[in-house]
Amino acid sequence: MAQPAERRGSTAVTKTSPVNVSVVSIAVILAIAALQASKPLTLPLAFAILIAVLVSPLQQYLERRFPRWLSLALVLALLVAVFGAFLGIIEISLELIEPKVPEYTERGRELLQALQQWINSYGFSISLEPGSSGAGQVARPTLRGLRTLLSVLSLVVLVTSMLLLLLMEVRQYPGRLKRAFPEGVGEKLINATSAISYKLRQFLYVMAFTSLLTGLLTWGWCAILGVELSLVWGLLAFALNFIPTIGSLIAVVPPTIIALAFNGPSIAIATLMGLATMQAIMGNIVDPRLQGDSLQLSSFVALVSIVFWGWVWGIPGAFIGVPMTAAIVVICSQFKATRGVAILLGGIDGKEGSKQASAQREGEASTS
Repeated sequence: MAQPAERRGSTAVTKTSPVNVSVVSIAVILAIAALQASKPLTLPLAFAILIAVLVSPLQQYLERRFPRWLSLALVLALLVAVFGAFLGIIEISLELIEPKVPEYTERGRELLQALQQWINSYGFSISLEPGSSGAGQVARPTLRGLRTLLSVLSLVVLVTSMLLLLLMEVRQYPGRLKRAFPEGVGEKLINATSAISYKLRQFLYVMAFTSLLTGLLTWGWCAILGVELSLVWGLLAFALNFIPTIGSLIAVVPPTIIALAFNGPSIAIATLMGLATMQAIMGNIVDPRLQGDSLQLSSFVALVSIVFWGWVWGIPGAFIGVPMTAAIVVICSQFKATRGVAILLGGIDGKEGSKQASAQREGEASTS
């Protein structure tokens, strides 16, 4: 009599499993919609949490040697210095490009005229001449630029404010997690936070080194070929390399276009082939060996995460798409019910997943 009951129980489970999948799917869709609707709040909060998780070990190290207020000030000064360095790269690039703008504009007009004549020679009537530069055409880009600048400044202010408050209370959160989530859940969340911090630091160290190496190689290759603004293309490659997958592809395009416009097709092909080969070697050989198990996301998942978070939060979301996905993977890997998601996303391999599963079973057996 027990066997039919067990069969009935297993049948009931299989009947309810589609319901569970539907509930989870609806919850995920609602969560994504909520993230999009609450972008002014959730985007700076995500930035602040990721930065706090990243720099909290440094803050704890400094607090063992200096007063708390001084350690917090040193951490904030370091972050301001890093942000200022990126702004300096942008400023140097703009200063180098500004004297070349009239020449590039004239050369672009000549290329458009040549392209128009070539198209018209085949019997097609098409006009590629840019329109007249009226006041409205000048005002609209200016207003868009001011709006973008204001949004960036507001994001920086919100992230800084939230980060300051988070760092002031970072000591209290482990105890709060243990009290808020009993039965070992809080401990797993603390372990996940530590793992995220370690993986993010390792990821950024490797990305900083490979970005610097990519920038130097790009600068050197463009200088050897005689491509104008080779230093700008090196700085651009250094900055864009921090965006996985997409950044390295974008960094190849501007120097190739400039080489085609001013140095001819042969130099343009050499520029494209050299930079593409360099990016392929860095992305497929150097990066994986140096990163090791830092984030462990496949290239496909990294690209999808950039596109997804860019769709949810815009361009700032694309910048933190890979770290956000890696953080979700690390949290999923801590729990038996969601460990399969971490394995599918490439966060942990099969051996590591089985090790974590066996460790969890041993922990459950010891507690029982």
